[in-house]
Amino acid sequence: MNTTLNPVEHLVDAWPLDLLIDYILKIHHRGIRNNGPVIEAQFRRVLEANADNADLKAAHQLFYDSLVDLDMHLMKEENVLFPFVLDLFEAAEQATAIEQMHCGSVQNPIRVMEDDHAGEVARYNRIAALTNNFTAPQGANEEYRQLMLRLSEFMAALHEHIRLENDHLFPAAVALEQEWVR
Repeated sequence: MNTTLNPVEHLVDAWPLDLLIDYILKIHHRGIRNNGPVIEAQFRRVLEANADNADLKAAHQLFYDSLVDLDMHLMKEENVLFPFVLDLFEAAEQATAIEQMHCGSVQNPIRVMEDDHAGEVARYNRIAALTNNFTAPQGANEEYRQLMLRLSEFMAALHEHIRLENDHLFPAAVALEQEWVR
């Protein structure tokens, strides 16, 4: 995984948890949903012009599968995990205990999310390998070069998303649960 830190990552520990979740939703979830289909369509066009490139075809399939899996992942976060984390945040703000999450500890859905994250990191490492680290071959047209740039940026944003959750949001949620769940 790319370990380069985005400047935001130096600030998030000072953010309230609801702001961190808003950032993840508005920047990362929205970014995946808005940029993913555009990149996938561009990928298909580049693939049509380079139909004999087996590595590009395999990279496209991995990217397409990623978008499908990420859609499910984002829905699980938005509909299960984040609402409970926001409840924990609100309980801490009001200094009142709350009931345990319907699926037991918050660590259970976090474990699922972390497994999804690990799978996506492995998938994008494979895409990077198939695309020569997102480098268009010599003589490739502008659309191919732009696709490689967009894929690289998409992966970097995904890695930031994963770091924000794994390194900041999830540990904070576990700590809040230990303090505010009865």
